[in-house]
Amino acid sequence: MPQPFTIERVVAGGWGLSRSDSMVTFVRGGLPGEVVTAIPGDRHSDYQFATLHEVHEASPHRVQAPCAVYDACGGCQFQHVRYEAQLQYKQDMLEEAFSRIGRIQQVDFKNPVPSPLPYEYRQRVRFRVFQHHGTFHLGFVRERSHSPVKGASCLLVSKPMEQVIAHVEGRLAGLRKLPAFLSHVEIRSSGAFGTHLILCTVPRASSHQANGLLALFEDIPTVVGCVLTSSSVTASQRKYVRRVVRGEAHLFDRFQDMVIRISDRSFMQANWSVYSLIFKTVADWVNGEGRQLRVLELYAGVGCLGLGLAKNGALVTEIEENPYAVADAKRSASQNHVGRYRVRAAKVEDFLETVTADDYDVIVMDPPRAGLSRLCTESLERIRVPRVLYLSCDASSLARDLNRLCATHYRVRRVQAFDMFPQTAQVETLVELVRA
Repeated sequence: MPQPFTIERVVAGGWGLSRSDSMVTFVRGGLPGEVVTAIPGDRHSDYQFATLHEVHEASPHRVQAPCAVYDACGGCQFQHVRYEAQLQYKQDMLEEAFSRIGRIQQVDFKNPVPSPLPYEYRQRVRFRVFQHHGTFHLGFVRERSHSPVKGASCLLVSKPMEQVIAHVEGRLAGLRKLPAFLSHVEIRSSGAFGTHLILCTVPRASSHQANGLLALFEDIPTVVGCVLTSSSVTASQRKYVRRVVRGEAHLFDRFQDMVIRISDRSFMQANWSVYSLIFKTVADWVNGEGRQLRVLELYAGVGCLGLGLAKNGALVTEIEENPYAVADAKRSASQNHVGRYRVRAAKVEDFLETVTADDYDVIVMDPPRAGLSRLCTESLERIRVPRVLYLSCDASSLARDLNRLCATHYRVRRVQAFDMFPQTAQVETLVELVRA
């Protein structure tokens, strides 16, 4: 039964928050100032979730979502919001996380940097493969469920990827049975060179099944390689393969004036153009003192940020646990003739145990969504590097880590948000910490 709600503000996850005497309700799709009716769903002791039923008093920022499956798909949260307002809502959510979780006040928040493309920006997308009426399709899942939603026509994927996705979808739809059970397909695109990589994930497959599956896609125009990975094969299951490669297992793309290699087992950024804007800000903040600095980059991935800083004259040491990403970084450094640069394959916590005070002038880090471990935070407190640049994709874990760091030897100097993922509630944030 629909119930009336007045939306106060947008909170983490893009939910519209409504408050009554005894209950907080999170309404998917509600915007600040709106009066709506919604259907309550999951209920807890003092809060509940609700699905929007009807908008009675609409926000001036509300627009018609262009995606045909927007209400069903769990991938986007803000397609019904004017783009300029999306930026403000994300800034509001970020400031709320700093205040409520981080207990950090009086912060210099810069205006969010928009994405050059509000749509058609993703150069990496991972689809779930599911069967409907006897045919196979690419899709995503409904929010807070495992129910599939058709997604081959996703409006966020880059233009060059659309034809590749259409080929993959068409070949799957033409089959009643696949050579092996295919759970996911990831497609990666090089914006600079127009090439694509297709990554298939299966629970298990024999060599014959794996090659039969990859053969479905390897002749698609602009596809330079197809890779199959088994997600649940153990060493004792010798009749199954763990990984099969047909063609290339990597892409090349441009970052600043460098050519970067990204292999299938390395992480690839989804919005390459915004990542370039992030680097420009990192470089500006790092080099603000106008001298050559000793930079330590943690969670370096394929090394884009560190390679760029080294090319600008910094002495860079990069730490990355993934050995395949380390190999990519070394290859890119060699091909781009980048000196004053070294990369180490190590766990961040282990490497920080070897670092002493005054070894570095600046730390740049981009940890996973879960943020920093307690051991990593303690090491940073011990080392006391003069400046730390923390790049995060999750405002909550970022605020928690900043609370820990600012309780000891640091203070937040400035914060810059970047809209890495337009139409979603996610925000990428760069924070500069200086020693107090």
